[in-house]
Amino acid sequence: MKASWLLSFVGLSLLARRVRCTDYPLLPYDPETTSDCADWFNNDDGRSCKWVRDYFEATPEEFSRWNPSVGLNCEPWYEWNSYCVITWTKINSTLPATSKTTTTSSSTTTAPILGPSPTAWTDMGCYVEDPELPILDVNFNPNGDSSLSVPKCWQTCYRRFYDYAGVQNGNQCWCGSYVGGEWAANQTSCNSPCTGNPSTFCGGPGFIRIYKAEQNVPPVTTTSTAGTVSSTSTSTSGAKRNLDAIKNMGIF
Repeated sequence: MKASWLLSFVGLSLLARRVRCTDYPLLPYDPETTSDCADWFNNDDGRSCKWVRDYFEATPEEFSRWNPSVGLNCEPWYEWNSYCVITWTKINSTLPATSKTTTTSSSTTTAPILGPSPTAWTDMGCYVEDPELPILDVNFNPNGDSSLSVPKCWQTCYRRFYDYAGVQNGNQCWCGSYVGGEWAANQTSCNSPCTGNPSTFCGGPGFIRIYKAEQNVPPVTTTSTAGTVSSTSTSTSGAKRNLDAIKNMGIF
C-alpha cells in the first residue's frame, strides 16, 4: 500500500471526526438529502458552504447531489442546518484492490478472511462508566436508538475505523480507539435488553459492554499456470490499523 494513498484515505476517513459531525442530523435538514449519507455536518458555528465543501474534499457536483437544496453556487445556504458531507458510496469507492504476479511452482491456495461480521469481535466484558472520563471516544446514539443491536453497533464502529465498540443502557452505541475504564465489580450489571433485539443485552445504566475488533486477514487467492502465480487482495485492515498512529487529533 502506497503511503500517499494511505494518507489520502486516512484523511478522508477522519475529516468527520475533527469537526461537529454525527451519523445523523442534529439540526434541521433537507428531507431530500441522500439516504446514503455516512456523516452529517451540523452547521452551528457559521461555516460557509465553500469552507465545508473544501474541508471535506467534496466537489460542488457531489455536494449538491448529496444535498439537493444547495446549488452548485452554494446557494441557498443556512446556518443552524445539517448537511451531508460524505456518503458510504464515496467511502467504499476509496478502497483499492491490489494485485501482483510472481513466478513459483504449481499450486492453488485460498487463505480465509476474517471480515466485519459477528464472529470478528471479542467480548471484553462489562465496564463501569466513569462520569469524569468516557470509556470510549464517541457516543453515536446520545438520544438513544430504538432499533439497536450488538451487531449493528459493531458495524457502526467498524465502518468508521474504530477498534472498540460498546453498548450501553439498551439503546446507545459507543466507539473508540482505546478503552479508558475498568471492569464492573458485578459483570451481570450489563443486563439491559437491546431495543433492536430484546433477547440480548446491550450494557446497562452506567455500564458499557465492550467488544474488540479482531485483526483482519486480507483475502488471498493464488492460482498457477505454467509457473506463474497471480494474487489479488482487497482489504480495509491496513488503513484501519494505521489509524492508531494519528488518533486523538484535536477537535475544532
